[in-house]
Amino acid sequence: MKKIKINEKCNQCGVCIVKCPAYFTEDSAGNVKVVSSSVNETAELLSAVRSCPEKAIELGAEVNVKTTIQEYISKLESLKSGITVTRNDIAFNEAYTRNVYVPSAGVSGYSYRSSSQAERAGYDAFVSRCYSQVDNLILERITDYRVTEIKPYYTTDSTSVYSKNNQKIADVLKAVSVLVSSGKLSSDFCSFDIYPDTNDIVWKMLNRGEIIGDNFIGIVKREFSYSASEYKTYIDWDDMEDYRGKSIYNYNASDASRELGNDLGNALRYAKSDIEDGALSYIKGLVDSYNRNLKTCLEKKIAEIKKLV
Repeated sequence: MKKIKINEKCNQCGVCIVKCPAYFTEDSAGNVKVVSSSVNETAELLSAVRSCPEKAIELGAEVNVKTTIQEYISKLESLKSGITVTRNDIAFNEAYTRNVYVPSAGVSGYSYRSSSQAERAGYDAFVSRCYSQVDNLILERITDYRVTEIKPYYTTDSTSVYSKNNQKIADVLKAVSVLVSSGKLSSDFCSFDIYPDTNDIVWKMLNRGEIIGDNFIGIVKREFSYSASEYKTYIDWDDMEDYRGKSIYNYNASDASRELGNDLGNALRYAKSDIEDGALSYIKGLVDSYNRNLKTCLEKKIAEIKKLV
């Protein structure tokens, strides 16, 4: 067996993958990579080397197969610890703590006979159109957070933290399979599809949006202590004369809407730590479940390799 690598001349044309798919593959970014750093000089490999338009495939010195396999075993042993999750991994960042856009209660027409009537109408409009939506506005931010930052911890698709870690392990297993004669490993040796227990109640509730959703509204509202009446001072009015020369009035509740959005943004910022702690308490159990399953499966893979060396 010989050392193999792809140098910086590679233009990602993919000819080598077509010629020798056992030794060359594509990573998640679409870049060509070798399956194993040590390979047999097969006819398919030599064809790929000759066909490379940039001469980017380099074959190096002979390698000791047993030593290389031991190196892969050591790498797999280091991966048995699984993944970790910290608050930084699920940060409730600035995208979720910016000021909230509150649909404006707007500006009325000049249809009121007194400033007090206009102010009262403006306040009623603010309460019905804006303040009554406080819970929904908070929930929108929490939901955005869950489906963006938390979802990788409760899904099995390509965005999953588990799928990405599984792929790292599968790459090592495939590299081992290149070094071992065909038929000596089980048919599913290179497969590594491990996840937390998807019957876990937390996994199910996250997928249904039943946690890190409505149940987090209260966390934010602990930091939001304003009653609707406290926004009255932000509701303005104006007057003009009608065709009879009598004063008529309108209201402008736009400032009240903006102030509510500012206060909700502040509440979200103040609640940041509690939101992260709450989310982490749910996610940590899923990660621990994944790590247990990973360790069990990986130990079987390592034992299978050790029988061959």
